[in-house]
Amino acid sequence: MPVPHGKCADRMAGFAFSCFPKKIDIPVALQNEPFDAYQTSARLAHVLRRSGIRVLGDLQGRKVGDFAWQKNCGFNTLHELDSLVRRIQSLAENVSRAGNGTNRRRACCAAAPRSRLGKTHALHRKAGTEDSFSIPKSVCKLQFDELPITRRLAGVVRSIGARTLGDLNGLSACELLQCKNCYWHTVAEIEQLIERAIAGEFDVLPIEEFEAAAELLTLLEQGMAKLSHRENQFLLARIRGLTFAEIGQRFGFTRARVHQVTANALHALRKTWGPRVPCLLNMVRHRLSLSNASELTPALLEQWVGESSKCLRLPRQAHVRLIAELDTDILLSTKREFL
Repeated sequence: MPVPHGKCADRMAGFAFSCFPKKIDIPVALQNEPFDAYQTSARLAHVLRRSGIRVLGDLQGRKVGDFAWQKNCGFNTLHELDSLVRRIQSLAENVSRAGNGTNRRRACCAAAPRSRLGKTHALHRKAGTEDSFSIPKSVCKLQFDELPITRRLAGVVRSIGARTLGDLNGLSACELLQCKNCYWHTVAEIEQLIERAIAGEFDVLPIEEFEAAAELLTLLEQGMAKLSHRENQFLLARIRGLTFAEIGQRFGFTRARVHQVTANALHALRKTWGPRVPCLLNMVRHRLSLSNASELTPALLEQWVGESSKCLRLPRQAHVRLIAELDTDILLSTKREFL
């Protein structure tokens, strides 16, 4: 059984165990029954096969939550396994009840599943209370369309009508895992997003307009370091003056593929720091509109950056190209010779 590592993984283990806390108890008479005799989804069958589960008895003493760390085993698959175990237990009780034949036994057996089901619902409610997301007021208004989130998470929050981080406040991980295409790593992504927001990574701080250019270039260089190796490689080549066709020829990709990867890199770069980069781009654009020089040039950018240029890694001409790629209005105000 895979063992989770790290803070987020430990939290995910807690969610799984709190949702499915009981050990599995397979009746002795059914422990040698093969799993093939029961109808399951292809996903659950694959998870069980990979875990070495061949007969029902292999589940004895384990917990449903133990399987959360198997690949492609999300909440729906865990819920299916939990339902399967309950069906098996119910089957054994029905056989026992038929053999006994007394009304008293029949009443007891009928009450047992209802009691267990009630306890399970109570445990789900308890887990939803104890493991709910807590969003501080200071970051509640951050909008998901401004934050660096995956397409999967974007689809999940859209499906529940959540537009801001604060909309998740009080929602439990178990509730979220019931959404379509929401898995443990999606919940872990939310945890990480909340931690980054609380740490102030997405805060738009008051800043003077003359400081905006230096702050923007610093954030862009830090953001590029967070890109994948290929995205960083293609974007660097692009802002150093190579065309998409030339980049593709150099690295063995089609022009269309290079364009796609570069566009994804620019999209990620805009959102890496939440609303901060778009806000700084607006300030640079506004300053450019008020400047005597109506066009953005490396010399002008160097003048705006001042002493902060010593902390920057890329040349100013590359910075001009990068800013122009990120903002179409600035692109129109940039001399063609510098693009």
